[in-house]
Amino acid sequence: MKLYSRLIKSRHGIYYFRIQQHGIDRRWSLGTRDPITASIAAYKIGAKITSMKIDPTKIKGWTLKTDGINVELTTEDNDADRKSAQIALEAALEQISLISQQHPQNEPVEVHTPTLSLAKAISEYTPALFQSDQKEKSKRMALSVLNNLKLLLGEYFNMSELDDYIIEDVWLEARLKTVSRTTAKRDLSFIRSFVAWAADRKRNYAPAKLTFAIEAKGENYEYFSQADLKNIFDNLPAIAENPMEFWVVILGLYTGGRIGEIAGMRTEHIFEKSSLQVMRLAGTKTDASDRIIPVHTDLIKLGFLDYVECRRKVKKELLFDISISQQNGPGAKASKFFTCFKNKIGIDDNLKVFHSFRHTITDLMNQASIGDKAGSQYTGHALEKSVRNGNYGRKLLSLEVMQAEVVDKIDWLKYCSWEPNFEVLKKRAIELNYL
Repeated sequence: MKLYSRLIKSRHGIYYFRIQQHGIDRRWSLGTRDPITASIAAYKIGAKITSMKIDPTKIKGWTLKTDGINVELTTEDNDADRKSAQIALEAALEQISLISQQHPQNEPVEVHTPTLSLAKAISEYTPALFQSDQKEKSKRMALSVLNNLKLLLGEYFNMSELDDYIIEDVWLEARLKTVSRTTAKRDLSFIRSFVAWAADRKRNYAPAKLTFAIEAKGENYEYFSQADLKNIFDNLPAIAENPMEFWVVILGLYTGGRIGEIAGMRTEHIFEKSSLQVMRLAGTKTDASDRIIPVHTDLIKLGFLDYVECRRKVKKELLFDISISQQNGPGAKASKFFTCFKNKIGIDDNLKVFHSFRHTITDLMNQASIGDKAGSQYTGHALEKSVRNGNYGRKLLSLEVMQAEVVDKIDWLKYCSWEPNFEVLKKRAIELNYL
């Protein structure tokens, strides 16, 4: 008989009953380190679930309750599920009792008492997070990471099961499918703070602080190769369904801007100055990130200014129709699209993300011998201070110099023997500009 269950062991030696099916992964502690006791408990529960012909992946919120004498397994769904779960547990507990009597040398079986659901714990933690002295951006990022953890594990996930094993084998495995180890390491710091708060003796929601760590020394995002660029822009016209999806990717190529800077642009950020068409990228990461740069002639050729004018005619303040995420800012929707887009076209390298446009254009500048000051001003990087850069002359280069020394030298054909198919892109731009 095929069973849904599979016995697994945590790094702390505790055995778990695990269900994996249809992309769902759920675990419940069996409260024992004895393999015989755990095996019978796990397979007995699995057999009962199978014989009752219920799909455990569709049962939400399994909860194990005890008052020290009576034990009850319930779910958040309907009475039938609750009854099935209770029968399965009773059968397993009966077997545990028999095995414990036969093997008195084994550890006593302890029923793990749940404390709080993951969703409830995050809800309680949020006020404490926002009252902390962290930067506002870090607070938003932390809440976003915790909400994603909740989506992965389920809002009814038992906080008493949140340990190193779950973070390493479940969360990290899923996270590395979309981000680099460096980003995952940053995200783990937010989870560690949350679990430390939950494991405090005042609460005891989690069993212990996390000890798991991620090594990510020297890992950086990679730049896009010629094949990557061709793949992206050959597929973009067919896959982009709205102006945001289309223009954010093209602007990423020509500006190297951060995704939040580009997605959050306003129509007033594109204007004429010093007889040049310019755009403002209102970055917030550093003082240097808020910058004004000339609009590349290729963007004008593709109809970017025509799109801006269309937005102005219908009195739109934002350049794109997006809802700004409280946790991740204006770039959340665009980031989600690009991640799905690159995976769809076969770019599954975790180190190749939207930010790779920033690395790509920086490499182009290096290959084209564009000076550090001009290049840093264009991409919004803080320039290392020196007597020449900080004490003498103007702090910023003029727009005319930026046009001649940077924008006119951004030539993709010279850089990698590739350039966008302007005819196809322009045709799609016209179709999307009026949406």
